[in-house]
Amino acid sequence: MQHVKVKYSQKPHLKENAGWWSRLWFSCRIKQDNHKYNRYDQQRKSVTIRLLSLLGIGVAIIVYSMVMPRPSSTVSTKLNQAMAFGNQGANVQLTQKIFNKNSGLLELHFKFTGNTNETTISEINMKRFKLSFAGDRYIQNGQSEYHIVPTSTNTLVVQFEKLKTNFQDVRVIFKDKTIDTADITVATDDRDRSVKKAKASDQVATIIVNNDDQIEQDNKRVAKGKKQLVIAQTETDIHEQRQLITKNKTAIKEWQGAIKEQTENINSTRQQMKDMTNDELDQANEAIENYESKTTDLKKSISEAKEDITTEKDKIDQLKKQKTKQQNGQLNVPKLKE
Repeated sequence: MQHVKVKYSQKPHLKENAGWWSRLWFSCRIKQDNHKYNRYDQQRKSVTIRLLSLLGIGVAIIVYSMVMPRPSSTVSTKLNQAMAFGNQGANVQLTQKIFNKNSGLLELHFKFTGNTNETTISEINMKRFKLSFAGDRYIQNGQSEYHIVPTSTNTLVVQFEKLKTNFQDVRVIFKDKTIDTADITVATDDRDRSVKKAKASDQVATIIVNNDDQIEQDNKRVAKGKKQLVIAQTETDIHEQRQLITKNKTAIKEWQGAIKEQTENINSTRQQMKDMTNDELDQANEAIENYESKTTDLKKSISEAKEDITTEKDKIDQLKKQKTKQQNGQLNVPKLKE
């Protein structure tokens, strides 16, 4: 049987017919033993409280690590940072990232650009591009779903659904499967004149998105269908064109103000030429030529800006017509080859 320590006063050591000396001695023993017991009991309580505190801290750390996002050793790709991939001068950039932590929806918007003008950008055709994903175990385990939705000739959206709140990072890897003609070689040996197979470029672009404070939070965001995403992209394009028009109009006003200043400088210099010496006249004429040259450059910039405004207005009209067709189900967006 396990011995349980009790107070000395609870031990029946004193006889009923004990004398006064025995009673005094017993009283002293009670005080001494109770003091030792109280000290032992206090130490036991202190040790128990410390152990329970450590246990509570451990449980709190485990719960916190399960609920809160885990830090990642990687750095998120900056928005609108162009990243080259493939061998045809194509670039991809992350333009927007939105996360709904309640539903686990992560929406990423991408834009493709290249060393071509806008009329041929669609020839960089997204059918050549291949996307793969890494960096987060929830995706690799199949616990998360993803959808790739092209929204225009050079934009697409990737939607991840059922991501856990504490995902570390998601990586979208872009590859260009275009044949690199520079890698095509013909065998020179007469015994083997077969043409070697062309190799696709190994240059890839990896877009990394961490679950950090920099990601846009929208807990009301829901997964949209292809039609909604395509129309939303067209509306974004219209908004961007309107912003360009505003910027050009602002620039025109500033250039007109600068022209006014150059004109005032010319008039002021000419008024002062009446009392100038020959050397001063030469300097004044040179200054007037500089003012006139700047004025010519500013007028040219204004003319180009006005042409840009006309072009941007035409684009808006085209985008509005395109939006109407999209609302009627004519999406006309490229497809990604699986």
